[in-house]
Amino acid sequence: MNLKLKKVYTVSKKGKPEKPRLFLQHLVCEAAGFKVKGEVYIKINELTEEVVLQNFPFEDGEDVHTVHVACRKSKISGKERPLVDTAGDKYCSFLDINQKIEVNVYKQGNKGQVIIRPLEYKLFENSTIPTPRNERIKLLSICAGAGVGTSVLEDTGYFSAVQEIELEDDSAEVLLHNFPNSTVFCGDLRDCQDLAEVDMAFITAPCSEHSSLGFQEGNVMNDLVLATAKIIQSSKAEVLFFENVPQYYKSNAWESLKNLLKDDYPFWGQKELEAWDLGSLATRKRTYAVAFKDEKRFLSFDFPVAPKLRRKKLKDFLDRSSVQHEWKSVRKFMDSFNSREAWKDRSLDLTFVGKDAERIQCIPKRYTSQCASNSHVLSDNGENFRFLSIDEIKRIMGIPDHFTFTENIQKIRKYEMLGQSVDGRVIKAIANRLAYTFMKVKTKASTATETLKKHVQSYSVSNCGQLELLLS
Repeated sequence: MNLKLKKVYTVSKKGKPEKPRLFLQHLVCEAAGFKVKGEVYIKINELTEEVVLQNFPFEDGEDVHTVHVACRKSKISGKERPLVDTAGDKYCSFLDINQKIEVNVYKQGNKGQVIIRPLEYKLFENSTIPTPRNERIKLLSICAGAGVGTSVLEDTGYFSAVQEIELEDDSAEVLLHNFPNSTVFCGDLRDCQDLAEVDMAFITAPCSEHSSLGFQEGNVMNDLVLATAKIIQSSKAEVLFFENVPQYYKSNAWESLKNLLKDDYPFWGQKELEAWDLGSLATRKRTYAVAFKDEKRFLSFDFPVAPKLRRKKLKDFLDRSSVQHEWKSVRKFMDSFNSREAWKDRSLDLTFVGKDAERIQCIPKRYTSQCASNSHVLSDNGENFRFLSIDEIKRIMGIPDHFTFTENIQKIRKYEMLGQSVDGRVIKAIANRLAYTFMKVKTKASTATETLKKHVQSYSVSNCGQLELLLS
């Protein structure tokens, strides 16, 4: 069986006196293929400290008990979604209330198996999991979100997703939906122990603490630096690819991460790029960084340069006229706008845009809020406006058509997931250049890296092209 999902849970409690409770919600049950009202066979192995749940009988029928899969109706799709809720003294021998556990989901055909054991995490030890045979560049996505960036990388035809790491359950659900041949870890980075060996790691750390639209508290990522470095080192990736807001690269967290990694990755480069310059309708200024184990690979890489292009207009991305949208009054918006003292200096240049517009505002996480910093589609008569649809945003951001959301994701969460994601055109342009370096230097650089550690000074090429030494 193939490992599909690893989820970190905390053991909850049930009943009086309190007993350990295993509450497996739909993310786990659907990944395992458990069906509503279906039978699940449960076996406890105290020797290995494991609880095994599967939808087919055990060969050895001793000490096996069964439960039926319950359900909860989705408020979004209206469909019944499976869950397993089991509790009792039988779990007390090695599971404690409030203890962290790892839930491993395996699947092969119609057979599904869930193995639960106490969480094991060793900060100074690395362990790897097998990956599918694939001749493409194996990709690990760290802080993967809903997987938009991963989807764009796969869309180049050069990369194959083998593992994604993400905290949010609903994002993990979208990852499982879009990457059925990959493995998803759902939980805190600091609990992730088993990693796939890959060729490249794509890292999009949380940016809200550094973004001009966020709280700009800056240092919150320090808590995750060690865990991120450990994950990267465990993956044995040859190349690292980072995307984040420009302020992130001025933070202590970024400098700490580089210092932890520079012995394994001596060669660094970064560049600030505006998505609009590379053909996107929406602005999205981000800094992209790369790190290499191999100097030849590093020297064969160049960031993309903005081409001279014929610009598309908003009308090229809009839904067909047969699609119905909800329109709002411009006059009511302006009445509200003029009544707010805090908005008096806000520009409205890109707040309402017509079909011939060649530029709109960056689409943020909170796009659905009625705000002057968001771009809205203006009606032909100029009296009404509407928000961009999910499909329109996907087209504007260059997200592949094959990337889709599950039917259980709320509409507002779809907007948030897209707003937190990446511009596909920029990612694809950089990805093609990175794929070129793999073709240029086909051999693994692990042995070379050991030599480089001893003889070569680590260095970085800054955003303005200046060479900088990375000092210890």
